[in-house]
Amino acid sequence: MKFKKPNQHGAWAMIIMPVLFGIFLSQFNFYQLLFFASWFMIFFFIDNVLFYMKQRKKQIGYLKGASLFLGIATLLLLPVIIHEVRILLFFIAMMPFACVNVYFASQRDERNILNDFSAIIIFSIAGLIAYFLGNHTVDINMLYVFGFSFMYFVGTTFYVKSMIREKKNIKFKYYSFGYHVLLVVLGFIIHPLVGIAIAPSLVRAVYLYGKNVKPMKIGILEIANACFITLFIGIYFYTILK
Repeated sequence: MKFKKPNQHGAWAMIIMPVLFGIFLSQFNFYQLLFFASWFMIFFFIDNVLFYMKQRKKQIGYLKGASLFLGIATLLLLPVIIHEVRILLFFIAMMPFACVNVYFASQRDERNILNDFSAIIIFSIAGLIAYFLGNHTVDINMLYVFGFSFMYFVGTTFYVKSMIREKKNIKFKYYSFGYHVLLVVLGFIIHPLVGIAIAPSLVRAVYLYGKNVKPMKIGILEIANACFITLFIGIYFYTILK
């Protein structure tokens, strides 16, 4: 039996941040924690399956490991589904985007930006599940949970590509700079707390561009930035919107 753990810092942020946003803006309950734990297991299951698919020399041990994660996820998620069966609709909504991820994994083209955007949508929907488990309703606050998650991770995608994967492609410099400028302006229009939360993302996108920064250091800075954003967006959700 083999296991693959995420080796990208951004993956951990995508697992955690949207769910926390959903919890911050809703009425907290124990089922949200069960979903949170099951969501980790679901991610590990999918990650191991995709890793198996893109291998030229298949190692069945990764499928065995994936099966273990799926079993744990099922046990954790079953009480949540019994409590609120309608969350299955959100999982159904994830399916088309999951198919996109499977396709790009099979083509060994996981760096394709469409693959990134599909994954971002899936993780943003997870935030909606956390919110729905708390408030049991579909309302405008879901736009905040989904929107903040989606917009932040799109910006992170442009930034990482401009620093590592596409650093020789000048287009991604302008995508990253322009997108973050618009994001900060929009943030301050929404609320000063939101603008403050997003501002460091613009600073790091501009200041670090072109510098010889090791991927490990970029990852560590992204963890710090993700924590900063989660704190301020959490305060905004809890004190202003809730």
